[in-house]
Amino acid sequence: MQGFNSDYEGLFSNLVVPTAETTRQSFLLDTHVAKKKGMLYVGAAGTGKTTIVNNYFATLDKEKTIFASINFNSYTDSKAMQVVIESQVDKRSGVIFGPPLGKVLIYFMDDLNMPYLDKYGTQSPICLVRQIIDYGLVYDRDHLEEKKKLLDIMFSACMNPKSGSFIVDLRLTRHFTLVACLTAEKEILSTIYF
Repeated sequence: MQGFNSDYEGLFSNLVVPTAETTRQSFLLDTHVAKKKGMLYVGAAGTGKTTIVNNYFATLDKEKTIFASINFNSYTDSKAMQVVIESQVDKRSGVIFGPPLGKVLIYFMDDLNMPYLDKYGTQSPICLVRQIIDYGLVYDRDHLEEKKKLLDIMFSACMNPKSGSFIVDLRLTRHFTLVACLTAEKEILSTIYF
């Protein structure tokens, strides 16, 4: 265990105190990233979902992995989502897009359940993510007959079940391993704060 670094000049909010739970979650994330399977963290505000994921991705080898974060809100739509996704990939050849060869691009979607439900009961950005995971492609919005194939990408996410739409399409969540994040116990909190 590392001691306190009195020369630390970063933001206090960026400090992460390793616990047994963060170590367990790092192991799970390692296993899932190796298999290119996403994880969905579900828990109330303050349970450390985003911190666990951001801390893990900060430790990954930058030569093999690229990390992009997408923060959802009630105004996020599929068009905005597609712009963010396409801004992180390069054209490889023809209709094939992806991160630089030899790298994996991981999109982390924070507050997955925040986009509003349309009149048909769907959330367009979530439908787009499901389409990408299922078929590995997006359509060119200017020329709908043209497809863009996306390679070497994966998704992970977190959500608060007590806010947002309270609903996430099961056709998307079936692609993720769901992990419940609970409020830390008294012993863990005393380790972190004292």
